[in-house]
Amino acid sequence: MSPFGKFLFCLTLFAAWRLSSTLFAEAPPAPGVDSASRNASCVALAREAGVRAEGGTGSNFVMSPLSIHAALAKVAAGARGDTLNELLRFLGSASLNELHRAAATKLVGRLNGIAQTSFASGVWVDRMLALKPEFTAIAASRYNATAESVDFVSEAEHARQRVNAFVADATNKQILEVLPPGSVDSRTAVVLANALYFKGAWTQPFDVSTAPFHIPGGTTVRVPSMTTSESQHIAVYPGFRALKLPYKNDVQQQAEF
Repeated sequence: MSPFGKFLFCLTLFAAWRLSSTLFAEAPPAPGVDSASRNASCVALAREAGVRAEGGTGSNFVMSPLSIHAALAKVAAGARGDTLNELLRFLGSASLNELHRAAATKLVGRLNGIAQTSFASGVWVDRMLALKPEFTAIAASRYNATAESVDFVSEAEHARQRVNAFVADATNKQILEVLPPGSVDSRTAVVLANALYFKGAWTQPFDVSTAPFHIPGGTTVRVPSMTTSESQHIAVYPGFRALKLPYKNDVQQQAEF
């Protein structure tokens, strides 16, 4: 039997902007933002990720809306003006205060309380750009994130290894190198990285066996396969099919497309 499904999510964003001198400038309410707009944003991200993954041709990818939301929310905490307004609109919040109140802290706490689940988030800023105590406090209290100063200008490789070590620790050593060599240099100003590690048991485990697989051209090979005779939640749409797999202990279901 193979009862476990293991999924790793990691988001890394690079930024070359200067941190705003006003970290918590209040934006005017963004009209018409609600849960529907949040869902639309997630769908748009999924569509874009699917198109970009290996050119959008026969590739598998996994995305975490929570991870993306947490990263962009931290960017919003250090933005102002039009940039802040655009981020708030995309994230479905009318103001920065509302965004902080609806932060992922509670959900992150629940995730970290589930066996073999952990969420970690960090911001690394070049030491030439001083981190404000207000920003560090918001990152820690609302987004369960660490905010650190590093030296990208003269010690970019050390900073890269520091980020990789953070992600490796957060994912039980499953993601060892989120930043490949050469991905940061003296021009890097800010790195945001989120990592979500989850290993759960399916409610209805699959049977694992070696079964014949027919290759185009008539050749047949035997490969490891997972099979089940249980009823499943399956939907068929133009261009793709969807399968929903529930986990034990009421953990959020995974959707496979």
